Amino acid sequence: MQLETVDRLDTGALVAAAQQGDAGAWERLVEEFTPMLKARIRRFRLGHEDAQDVLQTTWLLAWQNLKSVADGQRMAGWLATIAFRECLKLTKRTREICTPDLDTVGSTDDVDRELARIWLAGTLEELVEGLPDAQRVLFRALTETSEPHYVDVARRLGRPVGSIGPTRARCFAKLRGMLQAREITRDFLD
Repeated sequence: MQLETVDRLDTGALVAAAQQGDAGAWERLVEEFTPMLKARIRRFRLGHEDAQDVLQTTWLLAWQNLKSVADGQRMAGWLATIAFRECLKLTKRTREICTPDLDTVGSTDDVDRELARIWLAGTLEELVEGLPDAQRVLFRALTETSEPHYVDVARRLGRPVGSIGPTRARCFAKLRGMLQAREITRDFLD
């Protein structure tokens, strides 16, 4: 499969091409998902070097295990899970921050909540992949930092500042609809 002949391939096609050894497809996957992985890793409040190590390890493990991906459309969730596990391993080793371990959390309710949180994070990444390009790019830009500023995001994306809020509103409305379609409501989250 030659990627040069196709302008925009979906994630599944990119994964399939990368599995067949297409270096360009792999590079596009790395380019597409690195911002999401950085945002996920940043939530663990690791030092810069540790965060870079986790990112590199995540991509190395993804590359080594790429053939095991049966559904390329689930690439975001798969990568997020690898990054999450690598962050947990690192924090466990260094003891710099305390992250709950499912074996030591305590009650079954706590374990259920943690598993639901992990599952929901993967589901959200999957739903974000289904957003129109402009909304997906904006969502990722807004979630890369804990306190995004519209001016910075607009400058980085080359958009007018006044377009960020309305695009964000459309994005969140679409995500809410997608969550409701899967019957994931506030009741599920409580």
